[in-house]
Amino acid sequence: MEEKTIPSTTDPRNLSLLLISMILWGLSFPALKVALEVVGPLTLGMVRVLFGAIPFLLFVILRDGASDIKNILFKEPLPFIGIALTQFYLPLSAQNIGMNMMDPVSAASLSSIIQATSPIFAIFLSVAFLEERIGKIKSLGAGVALSGTLLLVTRGGIVLGGATLFGNLLLLASAIFYAVSGVLTKNALYKYDPVHIILLALMVSSALFIPTAIFTEPISQLGNLTMNMWLIIFFLGFICNGIALLMWYVVLIKSQLSKQVLFSYLIPLFGTIFSHLFLGEMIYLQTILFGMVIVIGITIAQYGK
Repeated sequence: MEEKTIPSTTDPRNLSLLLISMILWGLSFPALKVALEVVGPLTLGMVRVLFGAIPFLLFVILRDGASDIKNILFKEPLPFIGIALTQFYLPLSAQNIGMNMMDPVSAASLSSIIQATSPIFAIFLSVAFLEERIGKIKSLGAGVALSGTLLLVTRGGIVLGGATLFGNLLLLASAIFYAVSGVLTKNALYKYDPVHIILLALMVSSALFIPTAIFTEPISQLGNLTMNMWLIIFFLGFICNGIALLMWYVVLIKSQLSKQVLFSYLIPLFGTIFSHLFLGEMIYLQTILFGMVIVIGITIAQYGK
């Protein structure tokens, strides 16, 4: 069984799904930066999960009926509560609030470098709780990919100025939450449909975000949003929280978490490219070179045991 799961991420179909999800999540960084300029962090989190939950709920009702969802959630709620907390509610809250506390000049690069630690936590957790093996080649690939990511987001230097300690800690916490979510989701995928997992986690997250946002931020701010802003939030909610995550889960069903999670190192690369295209942020030759280092590291790790 172990040998069959190892090469799944290099299968052309699975590789395509992973790359598309990385591109979409990379695009979410400039979208998130724009959205946080006009929407409060917790309100943005609330709308994102609602925009993900409602379309998925309609799809599942049409496909399976409402009774299956209710029976699954009330029969065994703990897995979905755990995924809701670690995939949506806690990391989105920590990420949004943390980025708001940073200097806008360095927030993107600094948040990227902190978020890039998530695969490292996920690798350790996959060894401890999923009994996955981390051999020398996989460790080498992970190290190369991490090095490329650090070089990419720092442009070969250090960009730690202008951010509060608490903001840094919140971004680090979000990276840890995502790593924990990977382990919880991997276990849940042995038993549940990935569409059901996403829907139920989004529903639980919505139930948590709605009162949190209402009691902490002025919801009236949503009435002033333009159509373009609503489209950006819809992209963050339905596409990033729903479609991209579904593609990730479909591959994770038969893949090792410790291998698949290394693709996350591509997110800062795509985020940098899209920030240049849509926000006019500078892109340098180093970006291309460091991006190649990331790809080389991921490739090494995919073929290592």
